[in-house]
Amino acid sequence: MKYLLYLVTLAFCTHATAQIKVTQGSNSQPFTLTKHPSFSSYSNATANYFITSRTEHFENINNMVVADKTGNIIAANDVRLNMGVFNNTYGVDKLIVTGNGPVVFVENHSKAALKNTFSVRSVDNNGTISNTETVIGVIDFLKMSNPGKWYVALSPDHKHIAVVAQSPHQKNIPDQFTYYLLDENFKETGKGQFSFAGNTKEISVWDFLASDKGDLYLLSEDYDQSYKLPMIYKYSINGQPTIIPVLLPDPKLRNLSYTYKVNPDGDLIIAGYTQKKQSFTAGDVQATGTYLFTTAKPAEPKIFAFEKPVTNMTAINIIFNGDTFYLIGEQFKEEKEQFKGNALSAAALDDVYNYQHNDVGVTGFSAAFVKKFDIFMSRKWVGHEYDQDLAIASGIMNNKLALIYNDEYGKYIDDKFRRYTKLPVAVLITNDGLMETPVNFAKQLDVVVSTYTLYPQFFNNSDGKMVLISGNMQSVKTVSFQ
Repeated sequence: MKYLLYLVTLAFCTHATAQIKVTQGSNSQPFTLTKHPSFSSYSNATANYFITSRTEHFENINNMVVADKTGNIIAANDVRLNMGVFNNTYGVDKLIVTGNGPVVFVENHSKAALKNTFSVRSVDNNGTISNTETVIGVIDFLKMSNPGKWYVALSPDHKHIAVVAQSPHQKNIPDQFTYYLLDENFKETGKGQFSFAGNTKEISVWDFLASDKGDLYLLSEDYDQSYKLPMIYKYSINGQPTIIPVLLPDPKLRNLSYTYKVNPDGDLIIAGYTQKKQSFTAGDVQATGTYLFTTAKPAEPKIFAFEKPVTNMTAINIIFNGDTFYLIGEQFKEEKEQFKGNALSAAALDDVYNYQHNDVGVTGFSAAFVKKFDIFMSRKWVGHEYDQDLAIASGIMNNKLALIYNDEYGKYIDDKFRRYTKLPVAVLITNDGLMETPVNFAKQLDVVVSTYTLYPQFFNNSDGKMVLISGNMQSVKTVSFQ
């Protein structure tokens, strides 16, 4: 049925291009994207920011691409700090953007003082870090190898910053946390301490999120036999610390893949895919359906079955749109390529992966946390070493869910010589589950002659517009959809 849907809608593609306006910005100075960095994006009144992070020789390096509101790239530079010396080190913990511009949070580990000092510094649009800093807090430690940890979260309204300090773990004692709440100008608006009584195991925090109203969510993972499950360590400013394991209620099912986001009401939403519990799986993993959990009603997750199993479903994003929110996923598979040389030469090389990016899936849920629909869109790509060009950008345009990704040229235009040329496509889905005619941008982006490739992994969604990065071997530019 999903393939038939594509055949029917493709017949109308030539009449659909007026639905979405596409503009391209100017090229950046010489710049290329690295393979598989972590990514985040931000917007304020003056610019859109695309931030990638990578690790080189134990240094966390951020790169910041800055585009003005017309789409022209202002700068694309690494944001780096002098790391200091062995016994007095500095490191950029996180780079975020507030309404006042980009800032970095810096850790200073001093062996002489036995202190881990956390501060914030402003960054200009060229990536230069200010020498002036505002100290947020200090962790005392005994060993340089165990200096404690800091976590930073920007609230969904981008007006509040939450910082949490995790003191060095002590045996048989619950981990101790200190929180700091800051406004856009880094003025402290709240501070306190919390721990999780009875939990003496060291908490390994994978991610940290915060709501506009001061709920703090430390995310971790645990295992039910060999199956991963999300663990939420929640602290509310006006409540009690709680530990919430997100364990599926059906003993025959386990978590396959999940993603998470704080909704406009300040509740953490976790949504993902289920699989059958089994000790051994031959071939591709089958997703049996979706599941949904919210801290607004911390009971068992709700489970919703697919009409038939879907292989290799990976949760990618959650998008909120009024009375509906969406789980976006795809049939994704990653396999490491076996190196055929000796162990010494293999150690000097980066791992090489092959990637399969197949059908895109969307599940819609109502505000009452009831499933409304499942939609699958046909796609099939294979990538080698990198796959940023095979990712999916998702956001809201024209009050509808918008998915932007590269598809096959030959599915839309009768040209056997360019069958597998990458063609940017946009799909709009309404809150009622109506998928509109896919729109392609062969002419607008000069797909046949352009050297640029759209990289949907790097996107920004704000002001009713989706801005994506497009790149070639020398530079990048923006492509705006609205």
